[in-house]
Amino acid sequence: MQTLTPQQKFQYPYYPLVNPSIASNAESDPMVGLSYLPSTESVLLRLDGTKVTEKVIGQGATGIIIEQGEYALKLPRISRYTKIDGVPVEVGPLTPKEGDYDERPPLIESIEVEKAIYKRLGDHYGIVRCHNLKSTDVSIQMDLMNGDLRHYLAGNRPERKTQLSWLTKIAHTMAYIHEHRIIIADVRLDNLLLDDTLEVKFCDFGESTLMPLDWDLDGTDDLGFSVLTDIGQFGAAMYEVITGLRCKFDLTQDRKEPENLYTCPRRDSLPSTENIWLGHIIEKCWTQAFKSAKELAAELDQERVP
Repeated sequence: MQTLTPQQKFQYPYYPLVNPSIASNAESDPMVGLSYLPSTESVLLRLDGTKVTEKVIGQGATGIIIEQGEYALKLPRISRYTKIDGVPVEVGPLTPKEGDYDERPPLIESIEVEKAIYKRLGDHYGIVRCHNLKSTDVSIQMDLMNGDLRHYLAGNRPERKTQLSWLTKIAHTMAYIHEHRIIIADVRLDNLLLDDTLEVKFCDFGESTLMPLDWDLDGTDDLGFSVLTDIGQFGAAMYEVITGLRCKFDLTQDRKEPENLYTCPRRDSLPSTENIWLGHIIEKCWTQAFKSAKELAAELDQERVP
């Protein structure tokens, strides 16, 4: 594979403080929320209440990633308004008044669970390396990478040999993760990072589940995520790598009360794979024909670039 030159290196995108549900609804219905949405300014805080001053290179629902020298550091995401409609707002202490909700414990738990996942996985060529797993600090210190696969593909169309190499390594890494009794639950191009040599690595296990070590890889976690939903999401990522087109793999599409579990979407809600290179493998990902990531990886091993 080629190596990135300094001129070719790219940066993580900056994710603004936007409520994801508002943003999603606004995309589908531009009139949503127009009755009154105050203009706001926010600040990100550490657990001790001090302001985050480092460059923010990624944000999720429960965590932020900051650049810290040669490392990327994941911290609990705590934000406070500093202005509402131009009027300054006192940030105040993070410790809530007695009886009020304290947002910190679930955020801390999320980091600690993700840290436990990295500990169970250990070092692997397809997973971003972490450096502070023995520390009790509520953070995850990782190698600083060169951005995610989605943003790289937005400006580059790699040859098929590179695409196949990526997909095969991702599948083998996914099999390794499953073998360690972990359901990923969030397989997408945004969570696949590239190093200086364009090798792809998994990161962000914030949505993942630590299953019991005696789990037989069958069935789901408490929310409905499973080996099969991971494989289905991989199929969507594979479709995007090969075609350059977005593919929505909506695990909420067929959720039903009372369990309201995540589940693989209906096949007819996904795009056609006809006349697409490796389309037969994508098809098997979306129809539960692969019962394990190991089967998927083995089939990709047999493929050759025409």
